[in-house]
Amino acid sequence: MFSVEQARELLDKAKLFFGADDGDDTEESRKIAQSLNMNDVWGWACADGEYVPDDKLPELAALFYRYGWAGVLYWVSEQNGGMRSEFHDNNRFIDFVRHEERLRKEIPEDSQRAYKKIQYILGPNFIIDRSEEAQ
Repeated sequence: MFSVEQARELLDKAKLFFGADDGDDTEESRKIAQSLNMNDVWGWACADGEYVPDDKLPELAALFYRYGWAGVLYWVSEQNGGMRSEFHDNNRFIDFVRHEERLRKEIPEDSQRAYKKIQYILGPNFIIDRSEEAQ
């Protein structure tokens, strides 16, 4: 869907990265320039960033393109073993994308997926699946 350069451009224009210091071309500065700003996401007053290696940029950009910030939260959670946030809303976003991505893998064809009857309820730390198969 996205090349590495296209992905970097999309994510940079969306202001998801911390950004580099002007004129600083060190390895550390380049890593910071490609680190997601995750401040106050996993815990209150938690200054955090998540470095995105070049080979992961297209995957992250595709999730961001499909789901916006919820896709970014999901990607970071997955990179860290399913990490959960102290904030229920962030966990609901992650759970929503996780459920949708599972469905995308199960039924890759958009037109077929559009007609699959599913229903689920997002709770503070869970998903109740009310799809036809779960009954």
